[in-house]
Amino acid sequence: MTIALRSLSLAFVFAVASSAALRAQDPPPPPKDPDEVVKAAKKDTYTNGDEKAMKALGVVAYGPLMWSDNMRTPTIEKVLGEGRIMWMETEHFLLGTNLASIGIPQNPDARKAVNAELGRLKKKWSKMPDRATKLDPWLRAHLFALRCEELYEDFAKLTAHDPKSGTFLGQPGKFSVLLFQKKSDLVRYLDAFCGRKHDGPIRHLYPKSSTNGVVLSAEGEDPYDDPSLQRLFRFNLVQAFVDARGGAPYWLSTGLAHWYARQIEANIMTCAVRDGESVDEHTQNEWEDKIKARAPRESLCTPLVKLFAETELGYYGHLQAWSHVDHLLALDRTKFGEFFTNVKGGATPALQEQLLQQLYGMDAATCDAKWREWAVKAYK
Repeated sequence: MTIALRSLSLAFVFAVASSAALRAQDPPPPPKDPDEVVKAAKKDTYTNGDEKAMKALGVVAYGPLMWSDNMRTPTIEKVLGEGRIMWMETEHFLLGTNLASIGIPQNPDARKAVNAELGRLKKKWSKMPDRATKLDPWLRAHLFALRCEELYEDFAKLTAHDPKSGTFLGQPGKFSVLLFQKKSDLVRYLDAFCGRKHDGPIRHLYPKSSTNGVVLSAEGEDPYDDPSLQRLFRFNLVQAFVDARGGAPYWLSTGLAHWYARQIEANIMTCAVRDGESVDEHTQNEWEDKIKARAPRESLCTPLVKLFAETELGYYGHLQAWSHVDHLLALDRTKFGEFFTNVKGGATPALQEQLLQQLYGMDAATCDAKWREWAVKAYK
């Protein structure tokens, strides 16, 4: 069943915590983990610490690690509970997870995608399984490490990041990713180490290390299956990448995050439906169909030049931001990368239109018209 996310605040388009309720009580105690998670945290059963296996799978080190904001992971464990988290460092990431085992996705496309990822892991190290009926804690850790690095590589290429710069998409240190099974762990971590009262997926800038990270839990309105968690992960991580590169106009940052997130087949929607918007709950996740139906009717669409200046987007604004990014990428990925690089930060609508003209040879009004024609044909 499609999950409807409703919130008045669209700064992060997820279910937002009730701050008043969170302030009224202390964070809950650490939850009791499944025995398998506690046992798994002790040692990676896929590499057994073998340097050759670690190198093949891109593992730089296991815990204890130096974390964001110059913290060490044992400091985090003193608050969350010792021996409850699997820590892993890769080329561009610091990863912590205590995700429990989960079944392979039942959706044929989603199952095929996971098996393809397992196949890529097996190519790196022959002892990894190329098929599975269950994803155990360390296998999930390796899958998310793979997802982190593959997403980083694609984003870096798209936005022409120079790896010789010595930075991580512009920031001085590695990105951190925390994946909790329980929401209560997320609440405790954000309260203790980020100074934030929140109980949903979030990205965070660590001020001391000037590095970005994301914190998610598999416990949501309904428990997230692997594809749903991955969609949330990609949405948040891409926005963290954008932040590391210096930021971007809101429509562009959000649209690009949706573009990456919606590559994952999942029944979760990473945007909010505002009060007053009329959206069919049963079809709200069918973005291609909705854009195909709305695009021919100019009166139903926000002009692109207005979208350039928006700092909040309703449901249909998110759909348009995603679809405009989809359109510009379909026209020319290289030009899109140049457009992104040159409008990062607080670029004015005038500068955005100027760059659109220089790179794509059309002003905002022309781009709008071409996008409407394209959307009708592109979305089947």
